[in-house]
Amino acid sequence: MKRRIPTRLAAAGIVLICVGKSPQFASAADDRRLIWSPSKTGANSYKFRFGVRRTGRWNTSAGAEVSMDATRSGKINPPGAPVRLWGTASRGSGRGAVTRSSQVSVDYNALRGAGNFGAGTARSWIVTPTLDAEVHRSIAIQCNAYESRCSEPKLTQSAKLVSPASRTSLTVQSQVSRDGVSGVSRIGVEQNFGNLRLGAAVADPLLAPRSVVDVRYSLKW
Repeated sequence: MKRRIPTRLAAAGIVLICVGKSPQFASAADDRRLIWSPSKTGANSYKFRFGVRRTGRWNTSAGAEVSMDATRSGKINPPGAPVRLWGTASRGSGRGAVTRSSQVSVDYNALRGAGNFGAGTARSWIVTPTLDAEVHRSIAIQCNAYESRCSEPKLTQSAKLVSPASRTSLTVQSQVSRDGVSGVSRIGVEQNFGNLRLGAAVADPLLAPRSVVDVRYSLKW
């Protein structure tokens, strides 16, 4: 019975994000009410996210996410989080050369009682006619409802230079510790080809450098 209480509270909170009061739904193609987004996250792993969205002063969305992973032979591995509940709320401001945005997100794994809360801000501007810049700052907290504990907040900030013509970007990411010390945690390059994104980076370049390669493909309809 005790485990059902956090599950119900998380589900109710996510539903309230979308239902709210006096919802106003947009009719544009990119703001359709239903979310249906399968994606391939690895060589043999897939993720399927679905839910609903509403627009207004704050754009909100909520739903569930199903993950699946398999071996090379095709045997499905038992996922640690087969179904997760999620919700987001975001808003943007500014036009033209400078734009700003804010976002709050939450997700909950009822199987393990683990939840994540995140909040972040982003600012982008046009540096030259062929180059854009972006700065992101975020905070993330992980909690476990069954164990009644939360991890220390994780503060992250990143800067990105983007070439809109070639869709190539250079990213530098750093983390801030409790004593305020900031260190570079990742330097990488990304290239987008439609729904396909390729990335190569060096993680922890100052202390224990190691290479990281990302390949992501997403499909939305």
